[in-house]
Amino acid sequence: MSATEAVFLALVFTGVLALLAGMILTRVHWRQDIPPYGRQTRFVDVTLHPERYAKDAPFGVIRSLSAIGVVLLGCAAAVVTREIVMTMLRS
Repeated sequence: MSATEAVFLALVFTGVLALLAGMILTRVHWRQDIPPYGRQTRFVDVTLHPERYAKDAPFGVIRSLSAIGVVLLGCAAAVVTREIVMTMLRS
């Protein structure tokens, strides 16, 4: 396994874990008057606006985890893009 592959896998893994941790925190503090995760509940909406779905939750932590997860996944995409560009330039 090359260093680029290791970095990519580490970024993807930690990014997904950060997003999952934010969703778990939101679910732990879910409001009782909203049915949990129906067909109309969108992942992106819950991630961007946790205050609509949770009460008495640490919203700063949830938003931070979501932002960190998105940044880490973006960095993983940048690693792949860099590798593609470098491969094309070598040819």
